[in-house]
Amino acid sequence: MGETPTFAELEKRINKAIAHFGGTLPKDDALVWDGYLAALLEWRLISVDDHLRLVGLLPRDIPTATRGIFLGYD
Repeated sequence: MGETPTFAELEKRINKAIAHFGGTLPKDDALVWDGYLAALLEWRLISVDDHLRLVGLLPRDIPTATRGIFLGYD
């Protein structure tokens, strides 16, 4: 298994993806990042604060399915 990613590494990777797509992540890519970050949070590989800061880099118009997974759908 690889090393635990750092906040700086994840931020750099997300920003690189954003730059690759001309400044805005496509919806599908943003959803994948959202799920990946949620998994890192669930496995306690990143902190809640880091998770919030990193998802803040993603487009605001993507569905937030991970909230339902974590908090339930009621």
